[in-house]
Amino acid sequence: PCEVVQRYIMAAFYFATDGDEWEQCSAPNSYSPPAIADANEECSRIVTPFPVTNPRLGATSTDAWLTPVDECEWGGVACWGTPDSRNGCMDQIDFENDGLSGSLIPELHNLQELRFFILEQGTISGKIPSEYGLFEKLLIFDMDFNDLTGSLPQELFNMKLLQQLDLNDNELTGALPSNIGQLSTLTFLQLDHNQFDGNIPTEVGALKELRIAFFNDNDFTGVMPSEVCANRNNTSPPGLLGTLVSDCNPPGNPEVECSCCSSCNVLKG
Repeated sequence: PCEVVQRYIMAAFYFATDGDEWEQCSAPNSYSPPAIADANEECSRIVTPFPVTNPRLGATSTDAWLTPVDECEWGGVACWGTPDSRNGCMDQIDFENDGLSGSLIPELHNLQELRFFILEQGTISGKIPSEYGLFEKLLIFDMDFNDLTGSLPQELFNMKLLQQLDLNDNELTGALPSNIGQLSTLTFLQLDHNQFDGNIPTEVGALKELRIAFFNDNDFTGVMPSEVCANRNNTSPPGLLGTLVSDCNPPGNPEVECSCCSSCNVLKG
């Protein structure tokens, strides 16, 4: 049931991220057999091999995009290979340092079986679509080292299964929404090197599974909530939060007062 709409969405994603300018896996210049063979030869990108237990399609395939094979065979993606309604549905989109630019399209939220969405080290700009809050299965959302702007949509925190939210080194702004506390399965939160401001919400303390959190190199102010400090792994009883970093230097005049942080970033002069 995924195939028809999925192929359209993946093609739209290709054009929205300037696929013809990617470092690898761009579509062929023509659809003659030699041109397709040449394009396939220049594509070697496979997805990160996460330890999933289900069978998958295309996890080691490296065909160029928009070629006349199943889209699960294109480089940088993988699909479910289970003998049920998920068979052939997109499971992973995974590009790092491949020259992706342009913008994120809201239509991607229709890939309802997607679990891993990773677009690292590109120049993707614009806002994160609020529609991404409709992802029901997403485990990892990783957009670090891009040029994303705007504030985080509150809808983003409706992704109830999310384990990793990695948005460091963008140009994101505004306050961190308080409904971040809804991400009850989150273990990894990286928001550093952006332009977020306001206080770090007390609701971050509701993230009991959180193990790593980076808030540094932003414009956050105030005091690290005691609810967050209570989750540190050096408390009694110990929590799970081992790494907590904020702009809590210099001593005596920090942007964020944090007596429980594992590290205090040295602020830029």
